[in-house]
Amino acid sequence: MKRKCTILAAVCAAIVMTACAPKTTENTSPEATQSTTEEAAETTKEEIKEETTKAEETTRAKAEKMVITGLVESVDQKTVTLKGQDEEEYQIDLKNAETKSGDQEVGEGDEIQVVFLDEALPVKKAESYQIISSAAMREMMDPVISGVITESGDDSVTVEMEDQKSYTFSTNIAQVVTGEKGLGAGEYVEITYLGTLNQGVALRVITEEGSGDAEATYNAIRGTLLSASDASLTIEAADGTQFTFTVGDNVVVSDYSVGDEVEVIYEGSLTNKNAVAEGIE
Repeated sequence: MKRKCTILAAVCAAIVMTACAPKTTENTSPEATQSTTEEAAETTKEEIKEETTKAEETTRAKAEKMVITGLVESVDQKTVTLKGQDEEEYQIDLKNAETKSGDQEVGEGDEIQVVFLDEALPVKKAESYQIISSAAMREMMDPVISGVITESGDDSVTVEMEDQKSYTFSTNIAQVVTGEKGLGAGEYVEITYLGTLNQGVALRVITEEGSGDAEATYNAIRGTLLSASDASLTIEAADGTQFTFTVGDNVVVSDYSVGDEVEVIYEGSLTNKNAVAEGIE
């Protein structure tokens, strides 16, 4: 009997100790639950942001760099609608792009060349652009392109532009200014041409090496004098093309006769037939 009482006392003591032991419970107050939810939401946002950034970087890495030359159809602040030579229409943001055209603003009708990443976006972001031909100045100047010579002969030159398109020009009537290297392959060159690119008639061919020459600072063309008066003069170039010039104030045409081989120094556009003779040699 004594032994049973001892065992019973031990069991009771164990129950009392268990009941008195401190209990560990989770904090399930509303404040704690809200804090946990907010932390989880912030973590999710950061994960989504990181995944989005990685996706954008992957997209940019896969995007192909494009060089497009075309006419500006409209301008909305710094975003232009451009119709490329491939007949495709592009929306391009020029806001943060580098430019080779200084402070000159892009306007409707301008011919420009744009470099951008062809991302899957409705408005492409330009990396750089250059105004090739300003609509405002087009009537006063003949069009100009620049590129690298890939081939040259006695009466022609082929140039590859930045967009990797190549054009061949006749140099029969062109004012050609070069350095010692001449029109060698690999030389960077600027070509002023008559009419359109498809006509392929060069009026001026100036290499980078020859650009510092005094002759590169003015427009000139040679031909046979067909007619001359105090108001105008007409010459026939080597390819048979006739050009008529308004006679400038300081030009004395009476010193020359019909049939003379002359060089006319002029301003204006032969394409738009508004050239003014500023000198005859």
